[in-house]
Amino acid sequence: MFHATTLAIGGLALAFLLDKLGWEGLRRVFVGTGWWFALVAAIDLGSLLCDAGASHSFVRPHAEVSYWRVFAAQASGLAINRLTPANSMGEAVKVTMLAEHVPTHAAVSAIVMFNLATITIAIAAVVLGVPLTLITLDLSPGVQIAVAIAGVVMVAFVILLLVIARRGAVGSLITALQRLRLISEMRAERWRTKIVDIDAHVKQFGRPGSRRGIGFVMLSRTLNWIGTVITMIAADIPLDPPLVLAMLSVGILITWMSNVIPLGLGIADGTNYALYGVLGSSGPVGLVYTMINRARTCLLAMMGLTVMLIENLTARPSRAD
Repeated sequence: MFHATTLAIGGLALAFLLDKLGWEGLRRVFVGTGWWFALVAAIDLGSLLCDAGASHSFVRPHAEVSYWRVFAAQASGLAINRLTPANSMGEAVKVTMLAEHVPTHAAVSAIVMFNLATITIAIAAVVLGVPLTLITLDLSPGVQIAVAIAGVVMVAFVILLLVIARRGAVGSLITALQRLRLISEMRAERWRTKIVDIDAHVKQFGRPGSRRGIGFVMLSRTLNWIGTVITMIAADIPLDPPLVLAMLSVGILITWMSNVIPLGLGIADGTNYALYGVLGSSGPVGLVYTMINRARTCLLAMMGLTVMLIENLTARPSRAD
């Protein structure tokens, strides 16, 4: 019932967003960019396949499951994430779809480790890319100080994530809820007993058994960056090094901010308009880039919802706790 309801919500959200974006505008993107958009779509699919490979690598040491079951969960979760606020509802879809075929603790720990790897690599790109962008740009001292502070905060955040993972990510969350008096001590102890296996798996993050999954995430991010560069070409944006570096680093921050609203309606437009203006291009070019990215997202969402529909119609639970 949860999956059927989520699929219906996703379908309605996609129809609403396509209507808000305008069929004519999307048609111009598809037709105007021609084969460039087809190439970007193929790269996006490759990135998704790598994401599924990462989750599959994280779950395999603890449970046997076919790659295509994991791909179905990953594609479905991605679609729901892109179509709902905060970019997080899809994580529950991934876990529950995986949990139909593997023990729940294996499904939860695999998705937690996948997200941990994704966030760590994305923040590393921001921390490395932003200073290189600043070196090649003549920005005001105030902007440089703000960027430096943001970089320090991000490094600290990654370190904190890794420490929490090694100490037990879910257990640490339960302890925090208990200290905030949001749950009782008795309930906290009961929950800790249930998540022992999950935290035991997550603590392996970064160790030899998890490196294959981390490698898949790195490959996925690389494909995503290549897709970003090709999107810039499709939008007729000059590939100046500062602009490319900015879109591969600051662009991640824009994406995260945009995820508050499905497809970043309003947020991505304004931030990309301002960013391209600061970097010596023009605001309207930033809007074209944003529109092409939205078309990419819609295409991935349609594919993910299709996979989710097929999986719901044909899958039969096969796990044994």
